[in-house]
Amino acid sequence: MLLIILCGISCSTKKAILKSNKVKKEEIATINTETKSEEFLPFTIIDEAPVHPKCENMYSNQERKKCFNKMLRKHVQRHFNAQVADCIKKEKVYNEVLDKEEERCIGLQRGIKRIYIQFKIGKTGEVEDINVKAPHPKLEEEGLRIAKKIPKMKPGKDKGKPVKVAYFLPITFMVE
Repeated sequence: MLLIILCGISCSTKKAILKSNKVKKEEIATINTETKSEEFLPFTIIDEAPVHPKCENMYSNQERKKCFNKMLRKHVQRHFNAQVADCIKKEKVYNEVLDKEEERCIGLQRGIKRIYIQFKIGKTGEVEDINVKAPHPKLEEEGLRIAKKIPKMKPGKDKGKPVKVAYFLPITFMVE
């Protein structure tokens, strides 16, 4: 049995980190453009956050960010296939009672597991540049599958212009 705990990135925590390090948004964009050919900004400091289709009626940027996080949590809850963790690998075993070989599923060991999904919402609102880290390749595939199902959005804007927006989506679940 799996218990799924979803964690969204905390906007106030990220802002506190940025303030404590005294990093300006312009410096982040400069650093990012040196490593990538296109400019992008973190979700936590964007002037106008990307707008999820179900959040279009929100007026403030803070409301849209909160709604965006909520919709992504719901998206993961709706699409995460918990059975992937229950059957990571199939193994053939001999059943002495039936006198034949059978396949048996091997699941993950008990405990807290995490899948880390990083992606960008592009200038057109599409999810792109998806990167997934997980304790097993099948869980990485599941994280990628979930990220690819995220709907198209209105793109984020900085200084009135559409920009790529980086987002980090951790998924935490318990294998029992």
